[in-house]
Amino acid sequence: MSSNLKTNLKAINELSRLLLSQLDVRMKNTESDKAQQTLTVAYPETAENSQYTDEQLASLVTERQKLINQLFEMHTQEQLSVEQSLINEMVSLDKQLTSKSQRNKQVLAAQILKLKKIKKATHLYQKY
Repeated sequence: MSSNLKTNLKAINELSRLLLSQLDVRMKNTESDKAQQTLTVAYPETAENSQYTDEQLASLVTERQKLINQLFEMHTQEQLSVEQSLINEMVSLDKQLTSKSQRNKQVLAAQILKLKKIKKATHLYQKY
């Protein structure tokens, strides 16, 4: 039982790291505005420097959530306390994911506003 718990926690943490690296890749693509640019991923866990599609990211998030739900449904608090270090790592990675997601959201919102202003200025310019 403890082995299964440890395996599940490691899988959750690995998925979290992969999601973090993909958020980094997306942010670098967003900040550089060059979709063709080769990126260096900050996390060595990803074998290639490619960006996942939205569907692949959604699948990763869904899989991670499913594993977390199973973890808390299948194991008691006493069982979970045995792997406290892995649980703490999971919580830390979750906080990082939340923080990076929020930052990415803010950057994208700012870019959308900038594009709207450009579009509005172009439209006004074309009137004259």
